[in-house]
Amino acid sequence: MAVSYLTPDAPILPYAIGLDAEIQKLQLKLIERLNWLQVSYGKAYRHSEVRDSKKVYLPKVYDGGGEYRDVLPNDNVVSQSFFLSKDPISVPGSEPAIGSVPLTQSLDYIFWGNLTLIDESKPYRFEAELLREVLEVFNSQGVLVQRIYTTPEEVFRGFTVEMIKDKVLQHPYVGFRIQIDVNISNALCTVPPPSDKENLLALRRGGFLRLRS
Repeated sequence: MAVSYLTPDAPILPYAIGLDAEIQKLQLKLIERLNWLQVSYGKAYRHSEVRDSKKVYLPKVYDGGGEYRDVLPNDNVVSQSFFLSKDPISVPGSEPAIGSVPLTQSLDYIFWGNLTLIDESKPYRFEAELLREVLEVFNSQGVLVQRIYTTPEEVFRGFTVEMIKDKVLQHPYVGFRIQIDVNISNALCTVPPPSDKENLLALRRGGFLRLRS
C-alpha cells in the first residue's frame, strides 16, 4: 500500500467547535461501537503535492506541529476510516433565532479494511455486515445518509489512484464511501473536550493522539 505507519494513531482536537465537534463525536462513537475498527480518524483534507514531477492528491489528517500524514490504505492496520468534508457549508432556509447559527455540511466517510484480519473465521466477503454496523452507528446519531459507493473508482474518487495498489478492494481487502449530512443547531456553541473515559478507550484501541491546543 501507499503508507506503512507501523503504529498509526488518530489525532483528536482538544476543543472541537461547530461541525468539527460533530465529526469528532462520530469519530469517537465509531471506535466505541465497532470492535473491528482499529483506527478511526476524524476530518481529513485533500492535499496536493508533487512526486516524481507529477502532482498527486492524497487524503491527509493534521498530525500536530504543522505536520500532516496521509491516510491511504495501510497494510499495517486491520481497518481504518476517515471523514472528508465537502464545501459548501450551508445554512438552512428557515430563519434562525438571534444568537444561533445552524449549519449543515456534507461529508464523505471512507472505510478500508482487511477482511481476513477482521474475522478470519468467515471464509466469505462480509463487507455488507460491516456496512450495516456503520449505518447503525450513523442512524443512532441522527446522521442523514445520502449515498453509498463501493467501487474502487468511487471509494477513492478525488485522490490519485495510482498511489494505491490495483487490488486494494479485492479480497481480502474491502472499502466503501458513505455520503452523509451532519447538522448543528448552533455553530456558536462550544462543545466540551472528550472525557478521560473516551480518551482511555481510544488509547486502548490503538490509538488517538490529543493535539496540543
